[in-house]
Parts: sequence; C-alpha cells; structure tokens
Amino acid sequence: MSIRDDLRSIVALRPAPPRWSIAIQAGLAIALPIALFTALGHEDLGLLASTGGFLALYLTSRSRRQRAAVLPLIGAVLLGSAAIGVLGSGAVWTSVVALLVLAAGASVLFLGFEVGPPGVLFPVLVGGVAGHLAGPIALGGSGLDGRIVLGAMVIGAVLAYLVVLLPLVLPSVRSRDSDIHDATAGPLRFRLDATTRLIVARVIIAAAIAAIIAVPLGLPRAYWVTLTVVAILQNGHRLRLTAVRAVHRVIGTLLGVGIFALVELLHPSGWVLVLVLGVLQFGIETIVLRNYGLALLLITPLALTISAQGATTPSVLIADRVVDTAVGGAIAMLVLLGSLLRRRVRAVR
Repeated sequence: MSIRDDLRSIVALRPAPPRWSIAIQAGLAIALPIALFTALGHEDLGLLASTGGFLALYLTSRSRRQRAAVLPLIGAVLLGSAAIGVLGSGAVWTSVVALLVLAAGASVLFLGFEVGPPGVLFPVLVGGVAGHLAGPIALGGSGLDGRIVLGAMVIGAVLAYLVVLLPLVLPSVRSRDSDIHDATAGPLRFRLDATTRLIVARVIIAAAIAAIIAVPLGLPRAYWVTLTVVAILQNGHRLRLTAVRAVHRVIGTLLGVGIFALVELLHPSGWVLVLVLGVLQFGIETIVLRNYGLALLLITPLALTISAQGATTPSVLIADRVVDTAVGGAIAMLVLLGSLLRRRVRAVR
C-alpha cells in the first residue's frame, strides 16, 4: 500500500458483512444495566454496571451455544480485572502496577487463546475504571466501596450473558445458531507462536513504559494511556499497519472527544442517557469492522460518559483524554520504532 492509500483508509469504508443482530445485542447489553438501575433511582450504579455489558462483545463470530460455554470464563477474567483494579487503587504506584499486570496477563490469555476482538482492551478498561471509582478521593478517585463496584459489574455481566442467550428460545434463532455452530465448532486452544509472542512483548513493553511515566507526569487516569497502547499494538505485528492503526486511534479519539463535548451540552440523564449510550454502542458495532477510526468517533464519547463519574468537569475530562491519548500513541510508536531498529540491526549482522 502507498502512503496515499494509508491516508485514504482514515475515511474509507471496507467491505464487511451486516452486523445488525450483533449491534442490537451490544446496544441492549450496555443499555439494560443503566435502565435497571435508573428505574431503581441509582443511575450512577447503572453506568458502572454497564462495563459488565462489554462481555456481550466477545466471540460474536461463534454460535450462541459456544459462547454460552466460554463467555463465563471471559466474564471471570473481566471481574478479576476489576478486582485487581480495586486492590491496586489505594496508591498511585500500586494502581499503575495493577494496570501493567492487567495488560500483561490479559495479553497472554486473550492473544494466546485467539479470543479475537475486542481482545485485551476491556480487561484494561474495566480494571482501570474499577480502580478509579474505588480509589481515594484524595488521589483523584471516586471513593466508592470496592464491593459495590464489583457487585454492579457482576450484574452488568449477567445481564449481558442473558442478552446473548435468551434469543435461543426462538426456534428460528436456534436453527441459525446450529448452522453457525457447525461452521465454527472447535474449542479455543492456547498457542503462543512467534508472531503472538512479538505482539505480547510489544504490549507489555509499552504498558511498562506507560506505568513508569504515569507517576511523574501525574496523569489522573493512567489507564487511558495503557488503553491507547493496547488498542494500537494488540491487533497485529506488521509495523506499517500498526502505525496506521495508531493514526486512526489518535485522530478518531480527538474527534470523538468533540462529540462527547456536544453530548455533554445536552446533559443527558435518566432514560435519555440509556438511549444515548445504547445507540452509541449499536453504532459502534455496525461500523467498527469497516473503519476503526470512524468507530472511535462513537467509542470515545461512550467510554468518556461511562468513566466520567467523579470527574471535576467535562472540560477537564476532555483535556485529560487528549493528553493521555497523545502520550499513549507516542509510546506505541516508540515501541514500534524500537522494534524496527532491532530488526535492522539484526539484518546488518
């Protein structure tokens, strides 16, 4: 591909099969926890519980019967990630160590088992959000009881699991699911080949750099930096394609914070907030395979809205997000350049 093709990829839509049912499923998985807690008068807990709804985004190419067996394991990883985030929330240095542990452990598991998108992203996000919400107010956290944080996430994950499985009560869905099951049957097997080891190594190195610089820079939500490096580096080993993804990530996020600012002007709450977040997640799933950068226009306001609890003002949150994305993108590119330099040195030898 030429540089012109790389630039065109920022706005071009790649061919992809329709994902309407997956998009509806994802939108419901995010919206239902918020709707439940809003009805009970606890909208803030609904936003927290919606992070458990990310469980429904995994293994979408597999049959519902296969997902019924594997999603509880992925849910356990997500809950474990949240627990690690809560345990590490007591001090700045323990929180960044927790992020490094999450990035390293989730990379080995999700890439080794070839779980597929969204991969390592949500263990880091869930752990980061949980740690921030359970962290002391003096350190910039929200000071919530860690047990409440974990409990709300469990409820969100259970609702997401039901969203995935309940359609099987319909005979037509069971019939289609049997066809998918026959085409994709086979257990997930753990395998760390040379390519996967390279990707895992890059993610761990980048996450370690993010952990090292987060403390002296005083970044209030260090997990956003780690999220950026994970999102850029986890999906491939080719330098050029990974660099293009970094451009998509940075540009998409910068434009996405603008959309978040527009959403905040409306001050959505209650059932309007339920609708907004459900529609955002629906839109993400319809476009993410066609253009990752454009999907980030929706991913960013969704993530910012969910993680906004305890933020001083939206403007501060936006500024932090821009800085963290820029820092994470720079770290990812630094790791890529280091990998390129290492390859050239070995070629000379």
